Amino acid sequence: MSSHILPSQSFRPARGAGVGRALGDLALATARLTEALLSSLRRPVRHNRRLSVIEEANELRQFAAAYRRTDPGFASDLMAAADRHELRNEKA
Repeated sequence: MSSHILPSQSFRPARGAGVGRALGDLALATARLTEALLSSLRRPVRHNRRLSVIEEANELRQFAAAYRRTDPGFASDLMAAADRHELRNEKA
């Protein structure tokens, strides 16, 4: 007669994260989703008057500044475009 011996292991039962933690994570996710939805619904402020060439160029420069750290090449291109726009329309 033969016998087989298998090593036994004891496993601890899995513990849940708990209701409090789950609710906290849900609240955080809901807050982030609400913030994202509200920011996507915001509309840019419309000016009642037409912007001057200098104001248009300055707005483009402000937009370029937002990309200076993440994409400096793109920011430089936008800055150059603002300069060209300003110079081209000054002569007109």
